[in-house]
Amino acid sequence: MKYLLFIFLLCFFTISCRKEEKEYVSKNTNSQKLDKSKKYLRKTLYIKYPDATEEIELYIMKKKDTISNQYKLIRNNKIDTLESCYYDLKISKSDKPNFYHGTITLHSKYENLKLNKKNKRTIDFGYCNQNKDSVYLKYITSKKSTTLNFEFENHKGANLNGILYQLTERDTTKDMINLNQVHLLVDNLPQTNNFFLESYNLDKDKNRKINLKAIIKLKKAN
Repeated sequence: MKYLLFIFLLCFFTISCRKEEKEYVSKNTNSQKLDKSKKYLRKTLYIKYPDATEEIELYIMKKKDTISNQYKLIRNNKIDTLESCYYDLKISKSDKPNFYHGTITLHSKYENLKLNKKNKRTIDFGYCNQNKDSVYLKYITSKKSTTLNFEFENHKGANLNGILYQLTERDTTKDMINLNQVHLLVDNLPQTNNFFLESYNLDKDKNRKINLKAIIKLKKAN
C-alpha cells in the first residue's frame, strides 16, 4: 500500500545481523530524576482512502514536535494485523487502595509466530508506579504470550505510563539471524508526562517523527 505506510513501517524495522548477544535499552533509572512537569498530547490521526483507512496515534510535544506510536491499517472494517502494530489495554480496580489490575496485549505481525529454537519472541513491559512520596518503575517480561497481566500503584488515580518493547528473533540461515524490534509508548489519558518517551530516546528517533503538513499535502496529492 503506497499512501503513508512507508513512513510508519520505518518505525518497526527489520534488520539482519550475525548471531550475537542481544542488547536492550538500559532499564536502570533513578526515580529522583523523573520529570513530572513535561506534558505530551496524544491524538489519533485518521487518513481515509477509497479502499482503506490509516489510524495513527501521535504524541505531540511542547515544541510542537510530533512522533508516531501505534499504527492500524483498516480494510473492510477489519484491522490488517500484518501491517499494524498496536496494543489493547484494560485497567480495573483491585481490592487494595490505590492499586489497579492491568492487562495489556501487543498486536504485531509476529503475534502468531510459531515459537521454537529458531523463532523467539520476548516482550518487556515497563511502567511507572506512584506512591505518596515517590515514583518507581517496574518491568515484567513474557517469552511466550503477547498478553501480560500486571498490577500497578498510583495514589493519584488510574492513569498509567509505560512502554512495550518486543524483540523477535528468527533464524533464517546458518550464520544469520533476523531481528525485529518494536517500541510502543503506553498511556490511557489524552495528556501524559510519559517518562519513557525521552528515557528511550524516542523523541530523537527520526524514523518516528511526523511532519503533519507534509502528510496533508501527500493526502491531497493522492
